[in-house]
Amino acid sequence: MGNHIITIAREFGSGGREIGKKLAAELGIECYDSRLIEMAADYGEIDPAILKQAEEKKASSLLYTVYHEMANEKTGYGLPLNDMLFNLQSEVIRQLAEKESCIIIGRCADYVLSGRRHVHSVFIYADMEMRQDRIMKKYEVSKKEATAMIKKKDKERSSYYNFFTDRHWGKKESYDMTINSNSVGIDGAVQLLKELFKLP
Repeated sequence: MGNHIITIAREFGSGGREIGKKLAAELGIECYDSRLIEMAADYGEIDPAILKQAEEKKASSLLYTVYHEMANEKTGYGLPLNDMLFNLQSEVIRQLAEKESCIIIGRCADYVLSGRRHVHSVFIYADMEMRQDRIMKKYEVSKKEATAMIKKKDKERSSYYNFFTDRHWGKKESYDMTINSNSVGIDGAVQLLKELFKLP
């Protein structure tokens, strides 16, 4: 029996990360999210600060110089930083799928692992009001600031996903399942995904 993987893409403020972490805890498996950057850096034998700044779109001309000096067969030569980040993370994701059952948050993991057995892709979304409330409480910001953060993050995720895949971020056709966390709640979403994890 092969490893089972659930990939979770999510709207900002929908609770997707919390759902993934709770699901992993209940199943007794790992949940991979931001640490994939460090794992990718380790695999590519490159400074993780370079990948972190690339993801945050804070790359300076000096950083590009350092990156090109550190380029190797794993990172590729002459690639834009974002392409290098995507390629390294994708390889780490494929290695994880071979090694263990796990939950993977974001990183186009659904696309990277498409065609594999026992991989279930999920998109978590929620009503704007709920998302605003979650962001306001978590980051202690105003409703206006929360709305701006949501729009910015969603645009970044959509642009990244649409650029590196032949799919459309957030469209139901791109995933095996979409869940409105506003309707079923965080715990309800976890229970739904536990059943999905059991599928052959």
